[in-house]
Amino acid sequence: MKVIVLGGFLGSGKTSVLLQLAEFLVARSLNNENTTPVVIVENEIGGSGVDNLLLENQGLTVKNLFAGCACCTSSVQLEDTVSYLKKEFDPQWLVIEATGLAYPDKIKQTIEDAFLVETEIITIIDAKRWFRLIAAMEPFVSGQLENASSVLINKVDTVDEQKVQSVIESIQTYNKKLPCYPISAIIKIPDDFWERLLDQRLIAL
Repeated sequence: MKVIVLGGFLGSGKTSVLLQLAEFLVARSLNNENTTPVVIVENEIGGSGVDNLLLENQGLTVKNLFAGCACCTSSVQLEDTVSYLKKEFDPQWLVIEATGLAYPDKIKQTIEDAFLVETEIITIIDAKRWFRLIAAMEPFVSGQLENASSVLINKVDTVDEQKVQSVIESIQTYNKKLPCYPISAIIKIPDDFWERLLDQRLIAL
């Protein structure tokens, strides 16, 4: 089982990115009738979900984690959920879409400690709202970027190239070595992009 935590701020477009990522992973997964290519854990703060219906309508296996944040109040529930999914579906890929209020590095630590599997964090940000977000909640922004493997700068279709470059430079003040990739999830993200992003994990298959 390979694990990806999809972090990101509220309104950054995580679910749109997730749909494309999941489609790519399903296409590249091993053809094994005893395993499920991709299983998705949706973390919802409230008691009901909407995104899971969209994902399920695309034929994906989805498990909701309600009424708490997977990085803190629901960390035990997260362990139980992943344990169940591992036993029931034996997924090749487990993708955890964290609530926009989560600290992905804490989810990563919970999963790695409990299951001894390497976990990658991909953080999604909204290019247009990035600087407003920093101004409003910089400590939280810093926490979301901590231990990220890569950052996808989404919605670049809404800003110019100079703004995108400014966002990249701003992100890298928190982590100089953090790879940043401009994307727009409203259009098809090419397979070769996902191949580059997940290069080592795909080789491990």
